[in-house]
Amino acid sequence: MKPTEFVKVNTQFWGEHLKSVSEHLPVSHSRELPGPLLYPRLMILTETPDWNILELAGVSREYRSLEVRRQKAAGIDEYFGTTPGANAVVALPNESVVKDATIASERGKNALSDSFPATQGLLGNEMVGPSDRLLEFQPGNYAVLDRVLLAQSAGLAVRLKWNFFTIAIHRSEPADKYRDFLQRLVSNSEHLDPVGTFAVPRGEGVEKALKADQFASTYLHGIAKLTTAEFLAKHEDVLLSAFDATRLIVQPSLESPEGAVTPDFILEREDGTHVVGDLALPLRETGQKHRRSLDLASGATRLAAYQKYFTTAENQAFAKTKYDVEITDARTVLVVGTQDPAADFPEAAKTASSLEVVDYDTLLRLHLASKSATPATPADSGPTTIARMP
Repeated sequence: MKPTEFVKVNTQFWGEHLKSVSEHLPVSHSRELPGPLLYPRLMILTETPDWNILELAGVSREYRSLEVRRQKAAGIDEYFGTTPGANAVVALPNESVVKDATIASERGKNALSDSFPATQGLLGNEMVGPSDRLLEFQPGNYAVLDRVLLAQSAGLAVRLKWNFFTIAIHRSEPADKYRDFLQRLVSNSEHLDPVGTFAVPRGEGVEKALKADQFASTYLHGIAKLTTAEFLAKHEDVLLSAFDATRLIVQPSLESPEGAVTPDFILEREDGTHVVGDLALPLRETGQKHRRSLDLASGATRLAAYQKYFTTAENQAFAKTKYDVEITDARTVLVVGTQDPAADFPEAAKTASSLEVVDYDTLLRLHLASKSATPATPADSGPTTIARMP
């Protein structure tokens, strides 16, 4: 299938499908739904030499026509930020579907438990293995990730990404057969759980979170109008809930004999530990009209500087005196854009050893999970099997 055909089929199919769902379910089955039904906002279509990849991203309170973005990648491993050749945690055979699950390296799973408590409501069934390579796309036609949390590692570094919906299709597959596959996928789903959507449990906390400004600017829409300080003010509750924190310090100036470092934020967690972080988002520079320029590589360099800062007793004492934080072993986090490529993660991990990378939409998803009284996905019920399309 040519890339132009891939764009045409997906644009038409998903527009019709999601519009039909939005016009039907919330009206005729509102009482039967487990909670508010949410939709993607962005369609990312990626062309590689051997595979075409569809990803639905963003988190929207109601259906709106999907914005379409096209891009290229050197290969499917580059797209997912993995190194080819190593044994994978999960091999995806022809026409396989993984739904409501977590795929993680052992290091990634430990990070979920220790660092992101809100993920407990998202784990679903778990597939965990010793490899830093999470996925292997075996020769065949299709592989589907439907509401799958990926916890990838590179050494001690961890990258967390919640996949709303992703399909990888081999480019040898003709357009008509791909369209038939999409129709079968939709037809085989439960009526109250349509493909390309997810429902969060009802509750005052969820309803309040969904009405907040950050969900009006999902997948970074409008973010470029905000400075770092403005973004943090609007998203304080998101950061606190996603990281199980009680206090946010905005852009602290940490002085030392070698010069000052200024992370975008420090979070103080419930357990007394701290998170030092930067925002690699298209935010506006304070006092300027242009955006910040911070990619994964430069972000990792900045985080490495924060790690180094807190290795000396003098610097630790300064932070304690000025901001009342006791940090001896800095946990560092970089928040990236949802559609930012993952290919640079393994290399960036060599710069900042304890680097944690999490994207904007995943933070919003963790925020919703923390506000839910009950899990939004099934509890772990043992080993996960990969479904095959009938």
